[in-house]
Parts: sequence; C-alpha cells; structure tokens
Amino acid sequence: MYILKHKITLALIAVIAIVLSLVSIVVNGFNPSVDFAGGTIYEIEYASNAPSISLISPEISIITPGAIVQTTGELGVIIKATEISDQQKEDIDAVLSQNENYTYEELRYKQLGAAISTELQNKSIFAILFVVLVIVGFIAYTFRHVSQPVSSSKYGLVAVVALVHDTFIPLGIFALLGSLFISYQIDVLFVTALLATLGYSINDTIVVFDRVRENLRSAHENKQPFQGADFEKIVGKSLEQTFKRSFYTSVTTLSALGLLFFIGGEATQAFALVLAIGVIAGTYSSLFLACPLLVLIERLQKDPHVHIDVDDQTPGDDLPDDIQRFLAKQNK
Repeated sequence: MYILKHKITLALIAVIAIVLSLVSIVVNGFNPSVDFAGGTIYEIEYASNAPSISLISPEISIITPGAIVQTTGELGVIIKATEISDQQKEDIDAVLSQNENYTYEELRYKQLGAAISTELQNKSIFAILFVVLVIVGFIAYTFRHVSQPVSSSKYGLVAVVALVHDTFIPLGIFALLGSLFISYQIDVLFVTALLATLGYSINDTIVVFDRVRENLRSAHENKQPFQGADFEKIVGKSLEQTFKRSFYTSVTTLSALGLLFFIGGEATQAFALVLAIGVIAGTYSSLFLACPLLVLIERLQKDPHVHIDVDDQTPGDDLPDDIQRFLAKQNK
C-alpha cells in the first residue's frame, strides 16, 4: 500500500511531533486550573435571564485578577480563581446581580486546598497510567496466538508508542495554548477528554491489528509465507480494508466535536478541543504509525543490519539529504 512505501517518513513525522510537544511542555509548562493548583470554585445559576458573560467577566477579573469566568448551560456561570476572600465574594455578588437586576441561586462555593489538588493530580496520573497498562495487557492477551513473524508483545509495544504519541500531542498543544490564552487550562475535564482520546485511538488501532491477524491466519491456512515483502503486503492489505472505516469515523466524530466547540458553552469548548486534537492524533497513529512500525520491526528483527531502504525505492528516495547519506552508508 502507498502508506507503507513511506513508512520511515511517516514514523519520523510522528517522532518530530512528539519532540515538539515535549519542547512545548518544557518551555511553556502547563496552566493548571484550581483543580490541580488549588483555589476557589464559585458556581451560580440565574433564575430566568442572565447578564452577558462579556459584561461581567472583565469586572470580576478586576476584583480577583486571573479569574476564569465561564458559562455552564444557558443560565449558569462558574468562576475559578486562586483565592476569593469574603470581601471579594461580596463584590463579585454585586457584579453578578448587576445591582439586583438579576436573581440567581448559589450552587457551589468551594475552597480547594493544596492537599486536595495534589491528590486530584496524582489520581489523574494514575488513571492515565492504569488505562495504558490495561490497554497493553488487553492487546497482549488478544494477540497471544500471533507469534509469526511479529510476536504479540511487539503489537503491545507498537500500541504503547501510538499511545505516547496520542498523549503528548494534546499536552504539547495545550501547553502552548495555555501560555497564550489563560482560559485554556489543564483540569479534570481535560484529563477526562485525554482518557476518552486514548480509548478512541486504541480502538482504531485494534481494528487494524485485528485485520492484520485475520489476514495472517488466512495466509497461514493457505500455506503462504510470512516473511519480508509478504508480511508487508498483508499489513498493506489490512490497511486498505480498514482505511475508509477509520477515516470516515474520524471525520464524523470531528464534525460533532466542531459543533460542540462552536455552539456549546465555554465550559465545554476546551473539552471539545482536546477531543478533536486527540482524534486527529489518534487517527494518524492508527493509520500512519502503528502498521508502518509493525513492518519496520519485522524487518529489523529479521536482519539487525537491515539496509533501511524499506520503502522499496532507491535508498533515501523522497527523504532529507542527511537521511539519504545515512541510508547510503548502510547499504554499502
């Protein structure tokens, strides 16, 4: 398949994306919400009508600098700030009521200390690592009968690489956005979206892997060889059989997320954006990273000194000059 003819290039693109994401995280850092940094959450809901968020947000930012003001639903407003004193709360209430022209009900006024925030942070990290381990274990178990030419553990390894790609891309982009727009923060909703992204991505990857397994089984029943170009043909055939399904599913999902981002409230915009970035990254890793890696692993384990002209082209064709020189040396 055309995709596998450029497997090295596609893998390099994924590696570059991961490196750039890491650089973004190191340089910009994260902009944590009060969920992880500690602070105050104040949530209200108006009785019938509500003032414009663009009207009250600047005034609240003057009272407590750095506060995030978001709408929840049609009549709800949530305020997140590092600290809100009793006097500041009174001033905020005056802004929210607009001199008693609007009535509202206080739904939540909660102080989050450093200990609670640290606990939430640790639980979020644990949840992500737990999901990754469960996914890898599931793949190893599901593909336990696949041993030739690539063992089941290698399928799990490729899945881990894909998950690393799908995790760091949203993190890197949000680290960049958080340094530019204060409203893009890392919170519990972000972690929820990240977990949903990992589930979506691995589902796509497993669909392709399962097709590879079925085609390998069919080749075995027909007593066909599994080596070299034959394995690549089987993987390429599997990609062809699943490509449209994965692509159309991603486009449909992105359409729904686009509507949620542009039509939904501010509280769900960041959630929709994380999911959209994750869907794009997950689709790339499933179609353009996982299967090419499988073929590269098969070639490398068969011959540790493989010539790496695995694109079945002239060594270095369509690759940068430094890669061409490296490939030329390997082929001598």
